[in-house]
Parts: sequence; structure tokens; C-alpha cells
Amino acid sequence: MSIQSLSSQDPIQRVIEEILASRQITREDQNILMSLLFDGVLGDTHQQEVNRIYEAVSHGFIRVVD
Repeated sequence: MSIQSLSSQDPIQRVIEEILASRQITREDQNILMSLLFDGVLGDTHQQEVNRIYEAVSHGFIRVVD
């Protein structure tokens, strides 16, 4: 799943919700979210949720899949 393939009012939120629900993140989504985070494009809420995802990845609660 990639951000570009989702149609929603807020595609970033939809990707975040899908990642949290499936407990999986693709490398592509991981790279996109990291770019958005480092570019300062995300608002505070999205930044917190992305940080939550990366914490979960680092603790093994979310798997990175190809």
C-alpha cells in the first residue's frame, strides 16, 4: 500500500490508520513518511502518529514488509 494509491480526504491519516490496523508498514510507506517528517510537512498530530509508528517498529510491534 502506498500513499499515492489511497483516495481519501486525508491520505496521510488513512495510511497511518492502515499501518496501525495491519501492524505492517512497507518500505515505500516508511520512506515516504520519513521524508514528510523530515521535510516538516506534517502537522503536530501526524508527527505524533508517525513517531508512534516508528516506536512500534523499533519495538517489534509493527513489521516492515517489502
